Amino acid sequence: MIHNHHRSLAGAMFAVVLAAVATSNAIAGPIELLPGRWTGWGKMTMDGGEVEKIKCVATYFREDGGRELRHNLRCASTNYRIDAKANLNVSSGKVTGQWEERTYSTGGVVTGEVVGDGISVNIVGQAFKASLKVETSKCKQTMNIEPKGMGVARIAVDLAKC
Repeated sequence: MIHNHHRSLAGAMFAVVLAAVATSNAIAGPIELLPGRWTGWGKMTMDGGEVEKIKCVATYFREDGGRELRHNLRCASTNYRIDAKANLNVSSGKVTGQWEERTYSTGGVVTGEVVGDGISVNIVGQAFKASLKVETSKCKQTMNIEPKGMGVARIAVDLAKC
């Protein structure tokens, strides 16, 4: 149970930065602002109401003329450590791709769409499901994740680059 709970949290934490990748493409058009190192803090709220502070660092790389995005994510809190990567495609308002969390050996698919100043995606893995909504601006991104049935009620993280 604990091992699956960690996998669930790994997927949820990974979703935080995954959203940043797709959203920046929607806002900036040709995603010139995204590549680089983003950092930030957030809160993970458990179903029982307990809250844990998390720190995240994400790096982003543009490939294939900006149509493909690659990123790495590392997050840590007192009780959790995440080491994830993703390969994504954002095309015609649709977001698709694959993600992998290396600490807990899990992965899956991402599907969704660009909506207004952000994105709305579903993330599905072997032992994980979540909905994700993101809003972004030039220097900041706000992400909210709602895992399904994993003991985590919500994850909210703010990342900044400027």
